[in-house]
Amino acid sequence: MRDPVVSEAFQKVIVQEIARCQTRLRAFVRCLLVRSDDVDDVLQEINAVLWEKADEFKPGTDFWAWASQIARYKVLNQLRSYGRERLVFDLATVERLANVAEHRLKELDARREALGECLNKLAPPQRQLIDLRYVDGHAIDRIAETVGRSAGAVRQTLYRIRALLLECIQRRLSSEGGAS
Repeated sequence: MRDPVVSEAFQKVIVQEIARCQTRLRAFVRCLLVRSDDVDDVLQEINAVLWEKADEFKPGTDFWAWASQIARYKVLNQLRSYGRERLVFDLATVERLANVAEHRLKELDARREALGECLNKLAPPQRQLIDLRYVDGHAIDRIAETVGRSAGAVRQTLYRIRALLLECIQRRLSSEGGAS
């Protein structure tokens, strides 16, 4: 058993890691389950197991690798519960799908991290346009009014910024040996 001070700090780390992986875990489970309405139930079970088995996680190791294995077992258990329904993959197919999903989700995380770094490099006016459009969800016409430019100019500028971001992301991923 961990001492209370370490335990509290460790619990905080586990909570942060579980929260950080929620989107990825949900995507992983959705890729593998036939019934989309089972995703939330299985995700809740996964979170419960992650919390119950938190003492088995070794700080400094890959939390996603540990969590995805637990998720894989929970999904396989759910699929077994489907029994002999017609539209259920066999377990070998599910394992192959799980491997592909896990790989693609790692690539997605690398792209998201690269995007964050590239966004931070934008000049303030460029970042403002991106935020107005994609964070705040404003229409082009409203953005044009806000920044005092024509809608066409805003569209063109956003197009160029997206091209710069794509180029930056690809450069980062290739320099890190990641997927492009």
